[in-house]
Amino acid sequence: MGQAVRKVQQKNVELWDLHREGVPSRHRKADRSHMHRQGNPRPVQSIKRRRAKRRKVYLYRTIALLVIVLCLILIYFMTGAIYRAVRHDTGKGVVQILSDNIIGKRIVPPEIKEDYLEINEYSRPGTELKKVKSIFVHYTANAGTTAEQNRSYFENLAQTHERSASAHFIIGYDGELLQCIPLDEEAYAVKSRNEDSISIECCYLSEDGSFTPQTYDTLIHTLAWLIDQYNLSTDDILRHYDCGGKLCPLYYAEHEDAWEQLRQDVADYENPEDIH
Repeated sequence: MGQAVRKVQQKNVELWDLHREGVPSRHRKADRSHMHRQGNPRPVQSIKRRRAKRRKVYLYRTIALLVIVLCLILIYFMTGAIYRAVRHDTGKGVVQILSDNIIGKRIVPPEIKEDYLEINEYSRPGTELKKVKSIFVHYTANAGTTAEQNRSYFENLAQTHERSASAHFIIGYDGELLQCIPLDEEAYAVKSRNEDSISIECCYLSEDGSFTPQTYDTLIHTLAWLIDQYNLSTDDILRHYDCGGKLCPLYYAEHEDAWEQLRQDVADYENPEDIH
């Protein structure tokens, strides 16, 4: 009986081994892999979570970049609009910004960049300016040059000894205002009037000598401020042409009506309540 049982068991083991041998190895590996995946799903879920997180980070960064670009575009257009409003590119005229430049009865000085010349006998003698009776308007006589270039020309006269020349202020064709000489010192601008006047040089682009709107606006503001500071009137605003006949500033020496309008604009700047 016992022998019969052992023979049956042995036969079953042999049948099992034969079955195992009949199964291809790739199927056995696939079965193990399938069992591994089913038995340990956590690595797959972790990979999916990491990928989802990376997608979210990429999305957030893209949105942030777009927001920054849109903000920069908005700032660009707002800055342009403000610049045009201040510089009167809309054609509203110089009077439109009076309220920003007048406090009570005093005119706020324009924005000035001080870059004084070194004291020398050709452009900054250092002589005291004891009184101011007139404000002279000039042009640089060199179209397309900047305020800085004309200031450098005055500075270099100390080495070149070409001639004596300078001015208290230079206005660039973009409207910037550069001060070369303190207001309590003489400049070499109008030979017979250096001891009692302040001079303003104006840069320009047009060959006819006319000023850009930016230069014109700064000039009007500066003239109004200076005659206010020195208790002068618009009659005390002169061209270099008015003292010696030199065609300077060229456009306003050749166009008397334009010069009278300039002085009227200064008067209107000083007294905006008189404008109707």
